[in-house]
Amino acid sequence: MTTFCKRVTKRSVQAVSNDRDTLALVRTPFGGRRTGAGVALLLLALAACGDPEERRVVTETAPAADRSAADPAEGVQTELDGAAPAFGDAVLAELTGDEAAARAGFERVLAAADSPAPLAARAALHLALLELKAGRSGHARDLALRATSLAPNDVVIYEGGAQIRAAAVKESGAGDIRGPRLGTALAGVTPAVAESFAAAEKAMEKVHRLRPRPIIEALSTSIRAKEDATEAVVAQYRAIAENGGVAMVAGRYRAGSNYHDLALGLLFELPSELDPNVAAGLRRTLRRRALGYLEKAAAEYRLALGAPQLPEAELWRLAAETDLRAAQDLLGEK
Repeated sequence: MTTFCKRVTKRSVQAVSNDRDTLALVRTPFGGRRTGAGVALLLLALAACGDPEERRVVTETAPAADRSAADPAEGVQTELDGAAPAFGDAVLAELTGDEAAARAGFERVLAAADSPAPLAARAALHLALLELKAGRSGHARDLALRATSLAPNDVVIYEGGAQIRAAAVKESGAGDIRGPRLGTALAGVTPAVAESFAAAEKAMEKVHRLRPRPIIEALSTSIRAKEDATEAVVAQYRAIAENGGVAMVAGRYRAGSNYHDLALGLLFELPSELDPNVAAGLRRTLRRRALGYLEKAAAEYRLALGAPQLPEAELWRLAAETDLRAAQDLLGEK
């Protein structure tokens, strides 16, 4: 490993370990940290050392020479004048807190015609992180998508992009509501569809406030009330989805998110006064029903993602992609 790589490695580990804000950007939708994806920034910081071609380019850089006298090499371009050193400088600037210099460096790499696609993708992802920290989630999503299009088969880029898109979707929401905030208007739909969607959003808000009551006398009835109310609002969103376009994506996403929330809502602590054998049986029943609702949620998310891609539906698609991954993670652990 070159001195450059050793320096970046050491400083990257220290910065990522100590920077709570950076770590917060790579949390999963459930608040945990993903091993691998959770250290996306560290892996990105080491990008200049990871690729054989980039290792060849980013080697020991000689001290800057005094060019006050005539220099026969003046104006001659070498590999050390390319994009890789600029990327390394930008990474170091970011890790030391100089965001202005970091942004300028990453933008230079992204704009350079001679930047290798993997390096340009990493620059785009770093810029996306900076945009997300600055509160510009829309631009962060665009940059994350650009990164994945530049390097579609790069696992680090894919995972980092997914985490940034998830964080951007969360920024667009409010409170503990999954996905875009309640009341988000659908662009380009008819007044009738807009009115139906607004009504469904109000109904969802009421459903969201329902919670199973963990007391023996109300346990069964409160669970049934939550399930019935969820099915009713899902039916509303499914009817909206029949209109196609952005209504299809948003309607199916909201249907899935209601099932998703219902599944998680069924996993609560049972009353301590319950007989242990009864409690064990009830836990198995609730877990089985929760998994069934998670599968329904995943099916709705897939239908949302299977709709034609439209610019006005992008936020809803990203939300469906994020929550489908979350549901699949839970189903994979069943």
